[in-house]
Amino acid sequence: RGASGTSLTPWRSLAVDPAFVPYGLPVLVETELPATGSFPALSFRQLLIAQDTGSAIKGPARGDIFFGGGEEAEQRAGTLKAEARWWFLVPLE
Repeated sequence: RGASGTSLTPWRSLAVDPAFVPYGLPVLVETELPATGSFPALSFRQLLIAQDTGSAIKGPARGDIFFGGGEEAEQRAGTLKAEARWWFLVPLE
């Protein structure tokens, strides 16, 4: 479970600083995932949901993608320190 109290979904959940990004907010994230071990580099453009936080995530546009469990998830999470473009999807009202 994430800090928001919901179950985290691999490749769809995002850890954020809740002082700047409310839990439950959809965020479109675009970045490049570097090659790691036997896993190739990937262009990443996914709609994620802000559902968790972490002690190192401070500021309005910093986050961690939850990759889940297993070898690929461990390698992706351990090596990803990339710039990304974010689009916050907020209601107009």
